Amino acid sequence: MYDLSKMPEKFADWPPEARVEHLAYRFMKTPFTNAIDEMLEHLYWPAGLEPEGEGCFIVGDTGVGKTTAVRMFTDRKYAEMRAKDPSGKWYRPKLFATDLSPICHMTPEGLRRPIAAVWVDPRPRFNSFMADTALGLGIDLGSRFSFGKACIEIANAIEKQEVKMIIFDDVQHIIENGMDIYGVADVFKVFAKARVQVVCVGMPDALKLGDENEQLERLVANSYTVQPLRCSVGDFPRLDDNGRLLVRTERQELTPYRKLLRALDRRNGKNSVLPFDEPSDLSDPNMALRLHQSYRGYTGKMMKLVVRAAKLAIARGNSRITMKHFEEAYRSASKCSDERNWFRMPFPQVRDVFGTVVPLAPVRDEEDEDPAPKSRSMTGKGGGKRKSAMSDGDRRMVEDAFAGRK
Repeated sequence: MYDLSKMPEKFADWPPEARVEHLAYRFMKTPFTNAIDEMLEHLYWPAGLEPEGEGCFIVGDTGVGKTTAVRMFTDRKYAEMRAKDPSGKWYRPKLFATDLSPICHMTPEGLRRPIAAVWVDPRPRFNSFMADTALGLGIDLGSRFSFGKACIEIANAIEKQEVKMIIFDDVQHIIENGMDIYGVADVFKVFAKARVQVVCVGMPDALKLGDENEQLERLVANSYTVQPLRCSVGDFPRLDDNGRLLVRTERQELTPYRKLLRALDRRNGKNSVLPFDEPSDLSDPNMALRLHQSYRGYTGKMMKLVVRAAKLAIARGNSRITMKHFEEAYRSASKCSDERNWFRMPFPQVRDVFGTVVPLAPVRDEEDEDPAPKSRSMTGKGGGKRKSAMSDGDRRMVEDAFAGRK
């Protein structure tokens, strides 16, 4: 790890490893990341002030950038909390299979966990889901446990650690594998009763949870769907056959996609997003249209392609990212032929077919892979809704715990 604040002014003087590290810690704000940040902030600040916790769903296709947007919110809260209270030890343990991390603060009085995070297993069953949720609070339930006692342990941990928000990532796995929806609702209810805000992140199918259970319907009602960024040839002034503008001064308003690329490529010394001393002209039509078409506006996938191309440029000692770097990076990621490589095509061909040809499906990164087969049903074999996983006795134990009668 390098102390990037002590690096020279010019990126050319940095070690290649430091430039790659710089890439990993830079995120760009977009209209949807701003909307998600505002949505989560409105959930976070009143946590614990109302009789029950609330929640929301943030959904979108793989690679659209939903998890990154949530991570940007947690990163901002982490910086704010550390600045407000620099005492003790602040840290963020890494979680398997997700970019999300909890926020932990070790104090003389014990561990605080303002924001907890849980990754949902690709093949969840009720017991494993409950155990993983408990582990998100540092509780090991062991191989055998009752739901009621597990709820009490979780309730105690929430109180001791002062948990205000818990984030579940990849909640679509619950739908895909036909897990007991009523059991899921009972787990979420534990947090709601403890006045903790519940955030669910996943694919659009995750919204079906609200169709199956009234307890989850309220969470699903407060949802945000992340969409790919729009782009068309008409977003640019008239272009020549090399993708260059035919007018000297552009008067039309920039779209969110073009604003993103311009901000991504802006030179601002060591505060630049891309670790290069020269601009890579990403917002030029010749580059912007190719980049958008390669992954149809899915922000997360496009940014991964930019990072791959940037790494090639850094490894070769180049001062910026070129079309050649993108050509190689896209070929490697998509396994496409040269004829279908958007960064090899003549610009007139890109312009003429832009938005009409679906590119080859990219080879997904390991973190995007989901080996679990999809289930066709969310109900039992008889087609009816399943019973709640919590017995009346367990329910009374949980109610007693929250009421202080434990």
